[in-house]
Amino acid sequence: MLQYVDYQRLYRLTNLVTPLEDDCGLLCGSVCCRPDRQNSLGVYLFPGEESLFPDNQDWFTREVHDPVDYDFPENWLSPVHFIKCSRPCPRERRPLACRFFPLAPHLLSDGSLILTHETAPLPYICPLAAQNINLRLDFIETMALAWKTLLKDPRIRSLVEEDSREREISFNNIPPILWADIR
Repeated sequence: MLQYVDYQRLYRLTNLVTPLEDDCGLLCGSVCCRPDRQNSLGVYLFPGEESLFPDNQDWFTREVHDPVDYDFPENWLSPVHFIKCSRPCPRERRPLACRFFPLAPHLLSDGSLILTHETAPLPYICPLAAQNINLRLDFIETMALAWKTLLKDPRIRSLVEEDSREREISFNNIPPILWADIR
């Protein structure tokens, strides 16, 4: 199980790398970094990551969800924390899910990790994924290293395994590979 100190290390690791040399938000008007009209956009925090998000902040609201109601693996215990930003966040405080985007981890049946573009349905289009724009290699490699740490937590590994099997069904195969750590 990942602890507060593990998340602090992951935040330091991922803090300075970005998908492009320039601000990728210039391509889409920062659509993933601002509230929608219904203020329904947000991200789930990984188990334990909520310890980095004290409640007395003015840039987000927190919802607490029951994992059973939101299709999380059986080993995810209540509560699951969902963060909705009310304004652009302090960049160094953004959740890991935001730091990883537009990459998604995928575990092959032998347990090998690959990174692909996020394939979950979204209420917006990310030009980086939709247009298959080349991402910085240091960004991809840093995110792969972070995922290797996250996958040590059995809860996160279960989630990624379930997402991977669903992704393979939708692609009728493995998704396009952006990075691979094939065994």
